[in-house]
Amino acid sequence: MGTTSDERTTRRRGAELEAAIADAVLGIVREGGARAVTMEAVAARAGTSKPVLYRRWPDRGALLRHVLLAEATRAIPTADTGSFRGDLLAVLRGWAALLTGPRAPVVAAVVAAMVEDPQFAAAFRDGVIGWRKAEMAALIRRGIDRGEVRPDVPVEIARELGQSVLWHRFLVTGDPITDDVVRQVVDEVVVPFAAVRAG
Repeated sequence: MGTTSDERTTRRRGAELEAAIADAVLGIVREGGARAVTMEAVAARAGTSKPVLYRRWPDRGALLRHVLLAEATRAIPTADTGSFRGDLLAVLRGWAALLTGPRAPVVAAVVAAMVEDPQFAAAFRDGVIGWRKAEMAALIRRGIDRGEVRPDVPVEIARELGQSVLWHRFLVTGDPITDDVVRQVVDEVVVPFAAVRAG
């Protein structure tokens, strides 16, 4: 006798169920883009029911934002390494791993969805990108507090310098995103730009 989705939902709760839902969302995004994510599609793929999803998220947009923000926070380190350079290396290595690893098609699908769906783009910018901006601003403030970064550094530029090179390679040129590139961007671009200046 087969197992119903309700029976599977009863057995899978908490972290196990959330992981199945997240995997379903990411799989759908990778294969069909963000627009393919519906409550019906996610429920079917995760082996659960729409009421289970609606108890946690009011709509597909909230579900998408939740999953993508969680994915970003897992992929990109936020810990204080003790130095501005160390923090930058950790963050950019996290981006490099995301843009070159198995989740890269999801990232590409999200970017495409932002072009096609202004509502999704606004939500993604407020949620995921807004979180990253805040984290990078905090990283720079730590550098200022340590005396490694000049107090007058333009934060809105400094927080994007390193990431912009990686994203340009990912979306435009297709050039390799390697650890050598990450170290060069940190040591030749971002650290000199942000460094305390003599006099």
